Amino acid sequence: MKLRQRIKAVQSFIGQRREALQFDGVRDPRRRRGRRWLAQTLLSMATMSLMMQARSLRAAERLSEDLVGGRLKGLARRVPDSTLGDFLAEVSPTPLRRHLHKHVLAEHRRKALEPTVLPIRAVAIDGKCVATLDHEANRFCQKQSGTEGKGPHWLFRVVNATLISSAAAVCIDQQPIPAATNDMGVFPSFFAALMRTYGRANLFDVVTADAGFCSEANARIIDDAGKGYWISLKENQPELRHEAERVLLAMATQCEPEAQTDWESDSTRGWIRRQLWRTDEMAQWGKWTHLRQVVLVRVLVRDGRSGPERVLEDRYYVTNLVRGRLRGTAMLDLTRAHWRIENNLHGALDIQWQEDHGRWVQRGNGLPVTALLRVLAYNLLSVMRAVHLRTIEARAATWDQLRNWVRDAMVWPDLVGRDQEGIPVTP
Repeated sequence: MKLRQRIKAVQSFIGQRREALQFDGVRDPRRRRGRRWLAQTLLSMATMSLMMQARSLRAAERLSEDLVGGRLKGLARRVPDSTLGDFLAEVSPTPLRRHLHKHVLAEHRRKALEPTVLPIRAVAIDGKCVATLDHEANRFCQKQSGTEGKGPHWLFRVVNATLISSAAAVCIDQQPIPAATNDMGVFPSFFAALMRTYGRANLFDVVTADAGFCSEANARIIDDAGKGYWISLKENQPELRHEAERVLLAMATQCEPEAQTDWESDSTRGWIRRQLWRTDEMAQWGKWTHLRQVVLVRVLVRDGRSGPERVLEDRYYVTNLVRGRLRGTAMLDLTRAHWRIENNLHGALDIQWQEDHGRWVQRGNGLPVTALLRVLAYNLLSVMRAVHLRTIEARAATWDQLRNWVRDAMVWPDLVGRDQEGIPVTP
């Protein structure tokens, strides 16, 4: 794609998603006297800076100087890092979470989140540590005792939900995990919020989660909501896990797998293949009256294309999906797609934005607010790359390339057209 065409495409995308950069529903917590920037301007500038992967407030300040007089309404001068930091520490994260929901629903209405990776609409839920700190920055921070020569420290953790069935693996919700609980304990309130927000929109049909969320009560909550669950089964459910091993290991010894992948190269493990067996013999097992199938996914590994193979690991899953809902190959795809929440969302936030270092603002509401703005920036870049840009080359762009393209689009003259308020729009 030629430079001018690419800049026009990115400017067009920013114009079409202008509601994601307008924060009219967020109340300004500051006193009126002495304000030099509107709250909406500061939030828009912060989001654009994060789209350009600013890793610190100082970097955001330098970018704001480049954007003065450009495409962001109200940005007439450079924004000092201290001003932006003080504001983000004061603003409430609640309206920003609602803003994230509005953005996701707008993308859903545009048909940008249709299932293309999987034959079913699926969302993955997982916890993440946003920052490891040497002090208690807010009431959500959980204290950890010192180990291996490291003194006491505090973790600020969140639970994320990521749509894993669409081309863009967007984060659809985020909630801090209270200090007194964990992934298991926060799940009921988090899932209830997902259903309130997206239940009528039918954004997802299946929920995937790792073993940290695995309990009969959590699975029942999903089943009672009319959704399917696909949850990893490990030693935190010892009786169910033991029965799954008894039934499925015998099946794997006696029967050919129902489905298996081709051998593929893995950068860290060599050549791997996945195989699947499933049983409905354990349906309605014990208190799990909603359980319909238990699944074994075996990972085989070998050193070369034709070397001897061995079992690397066996993974077990519980699900309330009826047998005919997904074929074995689709179940293998679902198992693999669950990791998009780690590889796409969490990996990008930690590597590209260095989120796990507690960047930007730690005091006040700074951590939850910047975490929400960060996933909004991630979502916009993900949708731009996977949906809006059309060429194969553009859709294979790295995060660094996306950052540069957004910066070019913001500092170049407008190639698309503006509305009367200075917000870029399509013709």
